[in-house]
Amino acid sequence: MKTLVIHPKDTTTDFLSVIYEDKIGWTIINDPKISKSKLKQQIKEHDRIVMLGHGTEIGLVIFDKREIRFIVDSTLVYLLRTKECVCIWCNADKFVEKYKLKGLYSGMIISEIDESYLYSVRTSIDDIEKSNILFASVISKYIDNKDIDMIKSEYYNEKSEVIKFNNKNIFIR
Repeated sequence: MKTLVIHPKDTTTDFLSVIYEDKIGWTIINDPKISKSKLKQQIKEHDRIVMLGHGTEIGLVIFDKREIRFIVDSTLVYLLRTKECVCIWCNADKFVEKYKLKGLYSGMIISEIDESYLYSVRTSIDDIEKSNILFASVISKYIDNKDIDMIKSEYYNEKSEVIKFNNKNIFIR
């Protein structure tokens, strides 16, 4: 299966690179300045599209110095509908469900301390970092078979409020 990873450079989501760092033959796009036409061509040439980073229900975001723009949005849905998708960004569930995409995806995932405040999840920066590392390693381990039960059981810690919150927001369709 030819896999394309779209993971715009962003130090706050570097932990997600564990998902693809040891995968042989995967095409990685980290360049936030890639043109839509080049991105569309890459999507056409691959069977699975792994999209990682920050986002909203509108799509996968690129934070530029002066603006926020979407690298993946509704303009790519016609291509993504025929692909196996892995959508890991906050509120990707709304995007995936709205456009009836198939694959593994996340809802709101707390990966920074400010997000824990927003959702009233009692945690610490250390717990969030541990959660991020565990999350990425479990997704990497199961990305090829997408056993949702194994993902949820391995990405679990009864004592971690952030992991319990995030675990409820991992889906497959």
